[in-house]
Amino acid sequence: MNSKNKNNDSSSEDDAKVYETLTKLPPANEIMPRKLTIDIDVKSLFPLKPLPQFNQFYSTFVEEIQTPQHTVETMQQEERTLLEYFEQNKQNLIYKRFDQLDLSKRSPNDRTYFSTLFANFKKQYPRVYFRGDPLFDQKLIPCQTDQLKFDSNFESGNLFCAFKKAENVYDLILQNDINTRGNTQWFFFSVTGAKAGQTVQFNLLNQLKSNSLFNEGLQPAIYSIKENEINKKEWSRGGFNISYFKSSFIKEYPQTMRAKYYQLRFSYTFKYNNDKVYFAHSYPYTYTNLLEFLNTILDNPEKNQYMSRKSLCTTLGGNTCEVLTITSNSMQRRAYRKGVVFLARQHPGEPQGSYVMQGIIEYLTSNNPQADYLRQNCIFKIFPMMNSDGVVNGNYRCGLEGSDFNRRWKKPNKYLHPTVYYAKKYIKGFSKERQIILVIDLHGHSRKQSSFVYGCAYSSQVKTIERVFALLMAKMNPFMDYSSCTFRVENSKDKTARIQIWRELKINWVYTYECSFYGQQKKHFQIKDYINCGVSICNSLSQIVKDTSKEFTNQANIPDIQQQILEELGKMPQTDDQDQGSDTSQSEAELSDDEIVQLFQPKTYSLKQKNFLKQLDTKKKQITTKQTLITQKNSILQESPSKNQQQQQDNKLPQSSLKPKNVAYRIPPQVKLRQIEPIKEQQQQPIMVDKSCQTDDWMYRQWLIQIGKQKKQEEYLSQTPTRNIYKSSSQSATRFIVKNTSKPDRGRIDSISLVNSGIQKTSFSQQRQIMRYSGSNFMY
Repeated sequence: MNSKNKNNDSSSEDDAKVYETLTKLPPANEIMPRKLTIDIDVKSLFPLKPLPQFNQFYSTFVEEIQTPQHTVETMQQEERTLLEYFEQNKQNLIYKRFDQLDLSKRSPNDRTYFSTLFANFKKQYPRVYFRGDPLFDQKLIPCQTDQLKFDSNFESGNLFCAFKKAENVYDLILQNDINTRGNTQWFFFSVTGAKAGQTVQFNLLNQLKSNSLFNEGLQPAIYSIKENEINKKEWSRGGFNISYFKSSFIKEYPQTMRAKYYQLRFSYTFKYNNDKVYFAHSYPYTYTNLLEFLNTILDNPEKNQYMSRKSLCTTLGGNTCEVLTITSNSMQRRAYRKGVVFLARQHPGEPQGSYVMQGIIEYLTSNNPQADYLRQNCIFKIFPMMNSDGVVNGNYRCGLEGSDFNRRWKKPNKYLHPTVYYAKKYIKGFSKERQIILVIDLHGHSRKQSSFVYGCAYSSQVKTIERVFALLMAKMNPFMDYSSCTFRVENSKDKTARIQIWRELKINWVYTYECSFYGQQKKHFQIKDYINCGVSICNSLSQIVKDTSKEFTNQANIPDIQQQILEELGKMPQTDDQDQGSDTSQSEAELSDDEIVQLFQPKTYSLKQKNFLKQLDTKKKQITTKQTLITQKNSILQESPSKNQQQQQDNKLPQSSLKPKNVAYRIPPQVKLRQIEPIKEQQQQPIMVDKSCQTDDWMYRQWLIQIGKQKKQEEYLSQTPTRNIYKSSSQSATRFIVKNTSKPDRGRIDSISLVNSGIQKTSFSQQRQIMRYSGSNFMY
């Protein structure tokens, strides 16, 4: 128990040290002014093109007229992989993301993932590989003038290649997450070269999930450069003839299950000539958008006095993970302020969390009286983008190391998951400074409508304190549906930030806030709706803070808000908290251990991967030992004497080597032969065996045993016995009993029989001089 307490104390001290180093302000410099803004330096694994300035105008959303959807004609197609599809349609290829890609090449380990890029982190700077070949600068392959031109070489883009299937019909394959075998649900690409009025059908062949909101009315997000220049229109929803169904293409993993991809199909009519149109799963929010937004706050003297920024750590890709602190500059009641933590973008393909986070930051730095009240009573710690590497490189769910950040909070690796590792330590240190009352992790959901939360609860009862803040948010947020909220602690989500923070820090209100990709009641969410969700979270929090700080005010007559909500919860019917969560296992898309070992440094290996390496080393040693034995045997056989000497030495061969070549006489190499021979007066000459005839392993081992015994006899011949030997006689044989008086032997032999004919020739003293004990055998 004492050792456990010591370990807990040391870990808590480490958390406090990390928090102190990150929150300690640098000394003031009188000569140089303090730089508040952030340098926009986005680092990617490969060069990227700049994107247009999205979201400059938040205009009223205009729902496009949607034509009736046609039923999908499900044709019985032959099952095949994406690589087989490419080999059959390589003449129709019109776009691939990198010019050097040899899409027909197969991996040397017979594991060819068609659209996976590997980043090797064994060196100082990661290097990108595709099926064993390194990638450098990308170049677009030339397209014909009458064809569309695709592009995804920009931030958050992930189109891997495109094929022209028919006139105005194009098949698209999405890029897998870096260092994974799948995770293809997010898409973001651009199209140019279309004519006004031209209708094009897009088929996305390798979608991940078995069900999607596209079958319920969700439309892709579309941004037109010319329409933005003319009408100041930002991102909107568009497209028609939308369907989502099971594809005929088989996943490369696992091959035994022959699981299939899913396909998204939609059509779009272009409105302008020479226009560039962007298509995405939802409204994109890039790492550059975040840095530009933070700079607008830091450049504003009215807002930057409430917010300070700090670099939490550097990611694997070289980007910076920011942590923001928002509170009042006043020192009054600073020690009594509550702690609140917000996190976003653990999954890079869920940009809704960034828009909600932007609404929270804008509200908390505004001059709103409720915001000022929150700043005076709370200290906010905000992690606006946890997985900036995944956002930059177009991943949907994982970071560059190929794992889900929201499944690494139990034991994060300092080198593979630095943002999770340092964020967890930071939150723990913050909890030792003051009481944390609320933690919210912002996400997006692709299979449910509206917005809702996942919470934790010790029991399935409706009237629990963990549900209070969720119901309060649903009352104050018109876009939130409380009936969709669930409060469970599932084993499959045990390593998430929500469950781990709830367990380790004992905080009641720890939620995963989910916003739908679609909207509410089959109406699309706009960007401003996501921002308003963040504002409603802050308004709900102000009600709770006022309720918990009544002892410092004169509002004792106001009824307890929490008690009112608990009474209201008690009147609600019991729910089973069933969740329509993800139907895919993260372990299916992760690389195998032998592939991970080749990409990362040994200090990042897990215990399972270290054991895997040990097994590989033992196998290599076994192979090398077998090879050395074979080479030694061949060298001995090559040194065989002439045929005349062979015939003369055949008569001198020992009886043990003249045994027939029969499998029944072969002894396994693990069994040690212990043979006892009669004592001889004089030392015999080394036994010469015809090595050219040693084609049998059994005979070869017999010869090695004889040579080894003679060497041991020569080595111990000059030594004196160190054990007491007593003599006893019988009619047929004389028996010597070995009695150990000093220390226990490794291989003790209690007795051994000696032939009478051999003993009668020598005296007892000579026998003691001749007989020696070595390990597990007597040597004569």
